[in-house]
Amino acid sequence: MLSEQMKRFLLTGAMLLVVAAIASVAAFGQTAEPVQIAANTTAPIASKPAGSVTPSTDVLQARIDAQQQEINKLTALVEKLQASLSPVASARPLLPNASIGYMPEPAGSPSPSPAPPPVSSGYMAPRELLPDIGHIGAELGFFVGGATNPYKDNTGFASGGYIDLPWKKVKGGKLSYEIMIGLQRSVTTQTTSSGVNALVNTALNNYLVEAGAETLPTLTDYLTGPLPVTSVVQERSKVLTVAPFEVKYTVTTLGRFRPYVVGGLGAYVWIGSDSNTATFNANTALGSTLAALPVGSSTLGATMNAILQGSQIGGLAPTAPQLAARGVPHGQGNVLFGGQIGGGAEIRITPKLSIGADFRHNFVEGSNSGFSTFAFNQGLHW
Repeated sequence: MLSEQMKRFLLTGAMLLVVAAIASVAAFGQTAEPVQIAANTTAPIASKPAGSVTPSTDVLQARIDAQQQEINKLTALVEKLQASLSPVASARPLLPNASIGYMPEPAGSPSPSPAPPPVSSGYMAPRELLPDIGHIGAELGFFVGGATNPYKDNTGFASGGYIDLPWKKVKGGKLSYEIMIGLQRSVTTQTTSSGVNALVNTALNNYLVEAGAETLPTLTDYLTGPLPVTSVVQERSKVLTVAPFEVKYTVTTLGRFRPYVVGGLGAYVWIGSDSNTATFNANTALGSTLAALPVGSSTLGATMNAILQGSQIGGLAPTAPQLAARGVPHGQGNVLFGGQIGGGAEIRITPKLSIGADFRHNFVEGSNSGFSTFAFNQGLHW
């Protein structure tokens, strides 16, 4: 685009050309009429009268009027040209000193940065850290420790992880949203009674009585021997804890030391199985009774061990030998609802690493189903 000085220069030149054109028109309008001279004549030249050589006043006035009209037309054209150039001139800032002359525009001038979007007084846009990742107060943690277990099982081993997402700042600290998943297991010695063993005893004793190998005075004697109905078993218990909604309050005014309390809802999956492998042996249980039977003691004992020895489902009978040979999981379990409360503390080692301790008690529906965990945790912050 043209600078302001250049535009003024062009406008002045145009006006000078208009004035020159007007002056030339006036000069040509006042020239005398040419005198025609006859060629090759000897007659005396007759001069025209003075009235015919000098134009009259009316003729001069007519010429002046015509020239004035031309001037008016040119003046209107100049005004129109000036009006068309005025918006362009106003778009450019005026130079501080007109005597500087023409100055070319600097090349490669940076474009102005876009203005930020307007923000109304009633709403503030949330803070966005992407793509520039920064510390937002979130934490990913892992914990390892011990746990009491539901249903009067022994203490066991617990581990898991959690994610802590910041929610809002409150007085003295912050509130955050936490998701926790944990898994624990224990091995406990328990005593169980097997109804399947009682049914096997009934069939075996009925055969022995008919064969004359023994006499049983009461029906109870048919159920309780020779195989043991009550056995000492090893109960393997596993608990999966999923707490998808928990609220955590952390004190942030004590520097690196940050205590907290936490509470929320959870779902619990308990899986357990009871194994009598270490305590049940059909050959030992039958004892001298096998000698009176018309079958090989080793064949009968092996058959009963294959059916009645192993990891019992519900404390009644082991899984089928074919399933056990394939390694198919077996046991019993349930899905329960509940909640947990707890607390602990963290110590910030670095801005991105912390260690701490955590205690939580879980309230689960059902009798004797509550349990507690105590663990050491390690957090990664970003």
